Parts: sequence; structure tokens; C-alpha cells
Amino acid sequence: MEILPELQERRARRSLKEEALPAEVLERLAKAAVLAPSCFNNQPWRLVFVSRSTSPEKHAAIGAALTAGNAWALTAPVYCILCTKPSLDCRLDEGRDYAAFDLGQAALALQLQAWKEGLTAHPMAGFSVKKVKTALGVPEDMLALCMVAIGYRGQPEDLPEAMREKEREGRSRKPLGETVFLDAFGSSFPTRE
Repeated sequence: MEILPELQERRARRSLKEEALPAEVLERLAKAAVLAPSCFNNQPWRLVFVSRSTSPEKHAAIGAALTAGNAWALTAPVYCILCTKPSLDCRLDEGRDYAAFDLGQAALALQLQAWKEGLTAHPMAGFSVKKVKTALGVPEDMLALCMVAIGYRGQPEDLPEAMREKEREGRSRKPLGETVFLDAFGSSFPTRE
């Protein structure tokens, strides 16, 4: 049995076309995200999609909140801001708040559906949380944890020169034995690589 192609081939590309996304595509992305599993089915995610075609002013405000390193994302026709707070999900012993974990599961479901739609969905942490929350009216007690730039795949040539080579590079991952263990922390996971 092989790894799912959606996991094997998914990449967080930076080159995005400005082409608008149809409403039915956005709806499928939203539905995929909320199908993610969560602790006791609490569904602690609050997703805010911001589309250039439906709200150019809000889209511009979100673009203005990006850090300089994420300027490539200004071409994205849609941003999705993923929000949560600990009280929306399981809060277990020893500080094990599940809200961020479950929000991450929704983010991956969104990314996999985007891949299936022929889109790139690139998660980012490089943005001003304060500017985003202000622009979208996100309640003060909510955490805007992540933003995902979503759009049809563009060409590496459309990126600034410094990013073109990175866009063409293959995926790199640390060796499995460095990050995954068997039977005890630090005991390398055996692989056939």
C-alpha cells in the first residue's frame, strides 16, 4: 500500500494566480475543513474566508497585515484565517488544551481538499494578529492562530527572483528516524530507506 497522493504531492507553493475562486469551491473547502475530527466532536474551529471578489477592502486589509516575507501571498484571491480558543475544546491535565491541535486537523483537511481542487493552500504564521483581528472583528479572546493563502497554482517565474529557486526545489523532510521513535523517546523508528 502506498502513501495517499494527496499527502505525497501536496505542497505549500508560493506562486498563486489572482484568478477568483468559484463560490462552490470555497464551500467545498469549508465543508472539508469542518469534517476534521475533534475532541468529543467539539469542533473548536472558527474559520474566516476573505475573498478579493466578495470583499476587496477586507482582502486588502488582510494583505496589509502580512509580514514582508509573505508578500508573495498578496496575489492570493482568498485568505482563510483559522481561529480558536482553549475553552472551545477539551482541556485536559498537564496543560493539554486540544483546541490548537484540532484546529490543525481542520487546516490539513482544508489543504487536502484544496489540492484535490487543483489549488494551493499555503499556511502562514507571518502576519499581524492584531491587524487581522481588527479587520475581521475577531473577538479579543479568540486566537487567530494561522492564515492560509489559497489560489490556483501559478508559475515560479511570477515570483521575485529570490523565491523562484525555492519554488522549484523538491520537498525535503528530516529522516524518519530523527523525528519518529519506536517504543521509547529517542529510540529510532526503523525504516527501509
